[in-house]
Amino acid sequence: MELRQLTHFLAVAERRHFTKAAQHLHLTQSSLSSSIRALERELGGDLFVRSTRRVELTEAGRALLPDARRAVEAAEAGRDAVAGVHGLLRGTLTVGAIQTLGMVDLPALLTRYHRRHPAVGLRVRHSSVRGLVHATITGELDLAFVDRPLGQDADRVRAYPLAAESLVLAVAANDPLAHRGKVRIAELGDADFVEYRADSALRASIDAASREAGLRRRICCEVDVITDQVELVANGLGVALLPPLALRTAGERVVGVPTEPAIGREQLVVLARDREPSRAAVALLDLLPSLRAARS
Repeated sequence: MELRQLTHFLAVAERRHFTKAAQHLHLTQSSLSSSIRALERELGGDLFVRSTRRVELTEAGRALLPDARRAVEAAEAGRDAVAGVHGLLRGTLTVGAIQTLGMVDLPALLTRYHRRHPAVGLRVRHSSVRGLVHATITGELDLAFVDRPLGQDADRVRAYPLAAESLVLAVAANDPLAHRGKVRIAELGDADFVEYRADSALRASIDAASREAGLRRRICCEVDVITDQVELVANGLGVALLPPLALRTAGERVVGVPTEPAIGREQLVVLARDREPSRAAVALLDLLPSLRAARS
């Protein structure tokens, strides 16, 4: 069994698709298939169930997955350690982030990181907080930028606070509420709400605040993308409770009004609790001053 074969196996297992995995590995699909077949012959069983649309792991494939991931990670860590002796940080850093990070300028952070460590390849993945926390635990992500609540796996990650803010009530510029200095949440019983996806941490925070204020929101539309939410508010479909920076794409068409009581939002970076972060991940954390102080 070769490390190269395990790397190929992981690429297919993570993407559930031979063509996408081959593109990621810069291989022809036939070369990737031959490598997987050779690994299957050596192990004495199929690792994948292949169909025309999707590839799924067999029971043997699921059994191999954690050990394959550990083996590849150990090899990468060894290469990185040797490179570190010579003052060069290398490898791959996979970062997860929620859609509206807001208080952390991720593009600027990653650009600064790349200038310092050009030999480290960067990957960015977006998902729900629950998905990002799970991917961090399993090792698919080195770290993830999320907000609370973290969900049922919260005790399996180390969470470091980065920043806090309050949500605002987003309304169309011609809405009478746009001229208010502050809006009480309990007053919004007659408003139509445009809501973000129900499985999001942002939605969970809003639901909790609404219950506490005695507000039963009338939801007229639910979306998967926050930019769609902002555009629907701009067009007058309804109002929404959103992070302030989410409104920047709408310009003057949408106004953010503070609420009473305020709905707080805390952003964090999470790492797996049961393993030490890679040197590439530590280098990114070191670019966050508030986090350096918290970890020291």
